[in-house]
Amino acid sequence: MQIIKQYSWAIILAAVVCVFLIMWMREPRGDAAVQQLEEVKNPSDNQMLTESPAENQTASDNEKVMVDIKGEVQNPGVYELAPDSRVEQALNAAGGLTENAEGRSINLAQRVADEQVIYVAAIGEADVPVQTAGSSTSSEKININQADSEELTELNGIGEAKAQAIITFREENGPFTSIEQLTEVPGIGEKSLENMKDQISL
Repeated sequence: MQIIKQYSWAIILAAVVCVFLIMWMREPRGDAAVQQLEEVKNPSDNQMLTESPAENQTASDNEKVMVDIKGEVQNPGVYELAPDSRVEQALNAAGGLTENAEGRSINLAQRVADEQVIYVAAIGEADVPVQTAGSSTSSEKININQADSEELTELNGIGEAKAQAIITFREENGPFTSIEQLTEVPGIGEKSLENMKDQISL
């Protein structure tokens, strides 16, 4: 008993230290649990950031248009362009015009469209009307090198069957180089051409 009384202050001090340590060890565990719960509720910013570029890239790809550029250009072929591109930008993508290109009939300011065919004729290749500011003649005519089936049926004497025949001929032989070449399409003769020649252009 005397020994216990002699060292009672040491025992009390040890007990206080133990209590302090126990309280200190419990506190970090509680913080860790709270932090873990917050991470579950709120996905990390890094994860959200890594998903965004992929979504943006997909949206960007869907906005592209494909344009087929043929004729007197340096590098004919199919090009992927922005949806607000003009014909001038499309021709630049193909390397520009050749020295033999007939550039007078090209509307460089025209917007391109998906699946559009841009054909650049050679000098003297065809009697291509020249587009000028304020001229509406060209816009009123149907371009037989670019028109789809629905547009072709607007021509005099052209139904769905003949419209498809024109498109098939165009796909197999390339763009028409003259209006008179339409008579080579099955079902279209001189009389049919005469009825619609004022409605068409190249």
